[in-house]
Amino acid sequence: MKLCEFIRPASLAAARDNLRELGPKGMILAGGTALHFMQDHTPVTAVDITRLGLSFIKPEGDFYNIGAATPLADIQRYRAPRWAMHEICRRISTHQIRNMSTIGGNICRVFPWADLPVVLLAMDARMAIYSGKEQEFGADEYFASQPAKRFLDGNILTSVKVPALKAHHGFGSMKVVRTQASFALVTVAARLELAGNVIQAARVAAGSAIPFPRRLPSVEAALVGREAVAAVFQEAAAQAGRDAPWRGREGMSPEYSRHLAEVTIQDALERAATFARGRTE
Repeated sequence: MKLCEFIRPASLAAARDNLRELGPKGMILAGGTALHFMQDHTPVTAVDITRLGLSFIKPEGDFYNIGAATPLADIQRYRAPRWAMHEICRRISTHQIRNMSTIGGNICRVFPWADLPVVLLAMDARMAIYSGKEQEFGADEYFASQPAKRFLDGNILTSVKVPALKAHHGFGSMKVVRTQASFALVTVAARLELAGNVIQAARVAAGSAIPFPRRLPSVEAALVGREAVAAVFQEAAAQAGRDAPWRGREGMSPEYSRHLAEVTIQDALERAATFARGRTE
């Protein structure tokens, strides 16, 4: 994509008006890292949203509200009770990329290798979109198809609301990469709610080795009501083949991708259970 003009609107309403007027010849600019992956050389006008107050992290009741223009490096550095987002952000690409890349840019257009959609599905996050007024969408609805379609009419993602982890809730994420800067071969995230050592609720999501990030309902169903132990995690992970078309990539066969996903699911579940056992308030 070739940038031919630059606009810096003074408000969300003005930014939306700019984008609606420009249509396909306009694009939002925040971190700018996605430009590298857009091979179309059509001239476009960048609408800069970096001065609209969309970079923040703040607790709001049972959620942490993260501004859409917040760099991943800020999320990585943030620490607070019942917060787990730093876990995945510190493993995304390199420090230089995390300084520029924003949470919004990672989920407005979802690439197959993206890590954050997997995490937000597992965490049951909510996305706030400005369309003249603010609307919220749960992760299951938002990631049901390519989110980019929601922004064709000039709408703007303003924030991501991630639930704070309650007592006996745990989160775990794992990704398999060849090098730190490589795209993930498999990404998995899991959230568990325990009562004693019994799993009361589970959300498990995967990406990278499948065409589009998604939850794994067969894995989740195999967990609920059972002990949070390694044998159960292994049995549940074996159900992953029912939920997604695992694909071969970078020299891996589809069968090996599925095997790698099953092992990664087990690791993420172990992390989530350990997290939950240590959380009592």
